[in-house]
Amino acid sequence: MELVATSRIAKAQARVAASQPYARAITGVLTALASTANIDHPLLTPRPEVRRAGVLLITSDRGLAGGYNVNAIRTAEQLISRLRGEGREVALYVIGRKAINYYRFRGREITQSWSGFSEQPTFADARQVGEALISAFVAGADDTIEHPGADGVLGVDELHIVSTRFQSLMSQSPQARLLAPMEVEEREQTDERLPA
Repeated sequence: MELVATSRIAKAQARVAASQPYARAITGVLTALASTANIDHPLLTPRPEVRRAGVLLITSDRGLAGGYNVNAIRTAEQLISRLRGEGREVALYVIGRKAINYYRFRGREITQSWSGFSEQPTFADARQVGEALISAFVAGADDTIEHPGADGVLGVDELHIVSTRFQSLMSQSPQARLLAPMEVEEREQTDERLPA
């Protein structure tokens, strides 16, 4: 069993390491486009008043992951408490059976949930989640949206994501970040090019 676990860990680490350059490049491109172009896009425009915030919590489908799920849920709970303390309604979006079971057991409302793909997520899975969240954000808190799998979902004025950041085998830290409206970092223009 240790050999199987070691093999899975090595494969997972390789996937994480392989994705890092792409994530940095995409972030750099989006930041450069948004900061240099005069774009009035709904994902970049903060709402004058934030009445409802969406929180996407990402956990696993199975246990035996140490503090991975517990720490992510704890961080989401802290974020939800802070948002409610600021007078905002919270719409909870959840990925992973562990979080779904946690909130259902406590009788808490989940706006929309997805599960069954946490071990091997695909682009189609990410697209499904992304489309639902973008629809909710673009609609805004004043509207109710219709999309497959979630009829009559309320829109949101901002989106937060709570996930776990892989640092090493022994250390994964939970983090909560604002996803939308996107925050644009003003950068000085340089002549650097992205690697081909």
